[in-house]
Parts: sequence; C-alpha cells; structure tokens
Amino acid sequence: MKINEFRDMLSGYQYTDEQITSCIEGVERLEQHLGGLPEPISLTEATADHVPAFVAQLVEKGENERNRIVGIYFYAGMVENFDLQVGVIELLDGFEILGNLHRFIGEELGDAAQAEIFKGVSLPEVGSLPLNWTRVNAVIFPRLEAAADAETVKRILRSGLRTLPDERYLPIKERFDDIGDIDAFLEDRGKRHLDNLIKHRDEGTPYFNQLIDDTVLDFVRNTPEIGRGVREGNTIFETKIPHQAIEYLAADDLATKQYRVCHCPVVKESMAHDDLTISPTFCEFCPSFNAKPWEVIYGQKLDYTVLESALRGGAWCRFAIQLPENVI
Repeated sequence: MKINEFRDMLSGYQYTDEQITSCIEGVERLEQHLGGLPEPISLTEATADHVPAFVAQLVEKGENERNRIVGIYFYAGMVENFDLQVGVIELLDGFEILGNLHRFIGEELGDAAQAEIFKGVSLPEVGSLPLNWTRVNAVIFPRLEAAADAETVKRILRSGLRTLPDERYLPIKERFDDIGDIDAFLEDRGKRHLDNLIKHRDEGTPYFNQLIDDTVLDFVRNTPEIGRGVREGNTIFETKIPHQAIEYLAADDLATKQYRVCHCPVVKESMAHDDLTISPTFCEFCPSFNAKPWEVIYGQKLDYTVLESALRGGAWCRFAIQLPENVI
C-alpha cells in the first residue's frame, strides 16, 4: 500500500487526521483480506466482486465505519483500479434513503406511527448489500401506505430522501445567473455533461458507478433530455442516464433494461427477485434528485411529475419538472 502518497492525497481533501487514519485502516484491512484469499491478490488486482465479502466482514465485526469504506474508494481511484472503485460506490451510494425516510415519517406521522411502521425492522448497516436495503423497504413501505393517505405519502417521499446540501449546487446557480438565459444555460449544461462523459470514456474512469463507452455517448447525444433537459414553456423534461448504461443498451428485453436503468438502491433489486415487491408509488421520490438544481436556482421547492419509470413498467425513468410561472 502506498500509505504516504495516499495520506498526502487525503490531506488535500481537507480530511481530518482521524478521518485519514480511518481511511488508511480500511485499505490496510482490505489488503490483508486479499492477501489471505486462497489465491492471494493485490489491491491493484482486486475487482468489484471482492468488495461485498470484505465489507460484510467489517459489518459482522462492527468495524464498518463509513470512512473505512470510503477510503477504499479513494485509494482505488489513486491506483487507477476503477473496477474496485465501482464496487465500493455500489455499497454506499444513496443508502441514506431509508434513514431519511424513517426520520420524515416520524416528523409527519409522529413517533407512534413511526415505531409501528418500522416494528421488527432494523435498518441495514452501512456497507450492506443493496438487496438487504430493498428487503427492508419491501416491508416498511406497504406499512406506510396503509398508515397514511396518498398525498401524505407523496409529501413524505418528496421531503428529500437523498441528502443533497444546497451548497453543492451553488456553482450551477452561479453559471445560470452568469448566462442569464435558460435555453443557453441548457445548451451549456448539455455540453458540459457530454464533455464530462467523453473525459471518463477517454480516461477509463467511472462516471459515478459505471464506465462509459461509445454506445453510451451516442445514446446521450441522441437523447437531449439526459444531462441537458428539454424545455417546453415552464416545464423541463429530464430522463435519467441508466444506472448501468452499457448493459442497458446491450439488453434486448424489457425486464433487463428495467433492472439496468434503475438507480434506486432500495428498489432496484425488487426487479430481479420475485419475492420482493415495491409499490410504484415509491418513484415519487426519484425526481427530487433532478429537481434539486432547479430548486437551488430558483430558491424554492418545485413540483414535478413522474412520466415513466422502470418500477412503473417503463424502459427508463423520465420526469417533468415545473418551473415557477413567472421566470420564462
């Protein structure tokens, strides 16, 4: 392990000494785990398939402190083991959803209803397999729908199940303000998104949790609602880039496309397991991620509509975001 180089990199991220120590511990433990396999391998040879078993050991021992897992993600990027990096992010991305759902249910329905909905259910530990999160959601979400009317459920889902601080989107607002025209902003936004994907393609680096190839670039070029958005009056139409776009585009059946397109870690596995059912209502949460930049731009909560989603039988996830009436 390149400890000194890794420590210097984390210091540049303004991590505290405690966080850096935890990150290093995670990488060191993975290195020990890999070295103890029947066929030992190095950190640079590890793949995404090695991540779940290792992190499961951390969970079992109560040693799954988040920075230990995050440290592996950063180290994998440093040594350009991008397959390992994707394996780590698959266990971390979006797993605040059920914790936030628990909190918002309490705020909206009260402690007693919250306790009843989550009765006998423990939220999986950080680093647990996505299947475990989906299994929990398959239990609690029907209880929520039985405990509250449809509008209340929708309000809870739209409260913001992803933790998305406004500060993260301020550079986007600044660009919007500098450009001063919404259509020019959309053009700029689409170009930036495509250029970013091209950069990931050329460098072989992951775009969040997936690699990019020419088929994905062509798909995005021909689908302006992805990464750019298409305006009709005061409505912005957006389509999410598939969660696993290469596999999505290669699939020739709807079921596989639906599984490959879905990003939601507490829903996705329901489409691959017949014993799990998640209500399509849960998709009311999904557009909040796409709406967030526009909400920061305009300084207010916005309404949106789920037009299509994998969970609702569609081949992709598509939304309509309603901008304020007086801005166009």
